[in-house]
Amino acid sequence: MKKFFSSIICSNGYCSTYNTIYKRDLNARVYIVNDGDDYERSIFFKTLVKNLRGYNISLFNPFYDESIDGIYIENLNTYILSDGGYNKISPILPKIWEKYISITDEKDYPKDLLREALIHKAREYNHYKNSCKLLNQASVVKERLHNSLSPYLDEDRIVTFIQKLGLRHIKRTTEKGNGKVRCLSSPTPLGIHTHYDTIFEICDDIINITDETAFVGAIILGVIKNYAVKEKLEIIASPSYFGKDFFQFLLLPSLKLAFCISDTSHQPPFKSQIEINIQRFFTDKAFLTSEKTKTLISVENSLLDKAVLSLYEGRDERFKYSNSTKNFSDIERAKESADKIAERILN
Repeated sequence: MKKFFSSIICSNGYCSTYNTIYKRDLNARVYIVNDGDDYERSIFFKTLVKNLRGYNISLFNPFYDESIDGIYIENLNTYILSDGGYNKISPILPKIWEKYISITDEKDYPKDLLREALIHKAREYNHYKNSCKLLNQASVVKERLHNSLSPYLDEDRIVTFIQKLGLRHIKRTTEKGNGKVRCLSSPTPLGIHTHYDTIFEICDDIINITDETAFVGAIILGVIKNYAVKEKLEIIASPSYFGKDFFQFLLLPSLKLAFCISDTSHQPPFKSQIEINIQRFFTDKAFLTSEKTKTLISVENSLLDKAVLSLYEGRDERFKYSNSTKNFSDIERAKESADKIAERILN
């Protein structure tokens, strides 16, 4: 079972990939869940996945590693998506897709409980807002780092490398995708999380670029991604916290090929077929290990750690919100709704 993030938090704020996933797939069946509390939706999706066992299913997370806010059943070209909270799906979907599913009835919370729940929601939002602010500060530091490295970049050598290693694979393929872009990793309350199992399931070959600065790696993955989009290949990307167009991983399913960027603090749990040493792309290799470079990397990592802590504190407020309303959750109704939609999809 493949897993993806439907959205990410980054220096640009909250970014959803919903609009890139569905816009080229007008034949898809899409059902939208727009009611139920957090706990009911969680029970609904877990029950639904259980009922659809044996089908090729992709799970979509928000920025919580442990949660589900949508599924895609590939065999049936069918999506069931949660619409609410941070994910606002309705505005980007064509009208023909607006088939709504009701999980439970609307609740009438006591005023004191509703006030308490809204306070937790507001605190959660403030923590995520603070996290985005910290990520933005880290991105400014990263930009300073990249600007300091830019004069020493051997542009001719990197262009030759991209043409030889990256684009030749794309030019050889005859299988075209649907142009979808899906996310494989995201900053979460427990740190930056990547669905490594999805990499293993999709790819035969992995090209690893060890790059503490993420400068050369970002250039390589950015150029390959743009070319793949032009060729309408399906893309599974892992945007870094720096921004939605700044990648840590890039998977091309039709080629069964993955590119990844690793550093001393982030080593993927797999052995790649090709290892790239970025020193070959610089005219002055000493600058890569200079005190200035080390300091900028250290400051960036410190800001990233603070941003993750803020996400963790936000998740804590979300749990408090869910617990405060949990006694009003209709679990049996949520399970019953999952059973009914599974039957409707399969028949």
